[in-house]
Amino acid sequence: MKKATAIICAALLAGVMIMMTACGGSAKYADSKYLGKWTATKAMYSGIEMGVKDILGGEFSFTLTEDGKVTMKVVDQEKSGKWEEIEGGIQFDGDDDMTLKDDGEALTMDYSGVKLTFEKE
Repeated sequence: MKKATAIICAALLAGVMIMMTACGGSAKYADSKYLGKWTATKAMYSGIEMGVKDILGGEFSFTLTEDGKVTMKVVDQEKSGKWEEIEGGIQFDGDDDMTLKDDGEALTMDYSGVKLTFEKE
């Protein structure tokens, strides 16, 4: 009887461990330094630095979560998608136009001739 109880306990423990491992898979970027909210603080066009609000007419920010999701706000529009770490930065939804480079202090993105600098809040 003790042997059967031990086997049942071991099987239950193994099942719980498998379930916990499966649930833990959603935190793809749990240790990423990029997690959190980032806001565009500078905009450069044709070598001239301008305010982000002057160029876009409002705020440009995004929030990265550990499960690989991004919520982006550009002026009054919000969009959700996915992000991934790539060598030297991050990329949104596998889109080369939405690649941000890590310069060691901030993330930068070149888009249609405008270089945007994002700082983490």
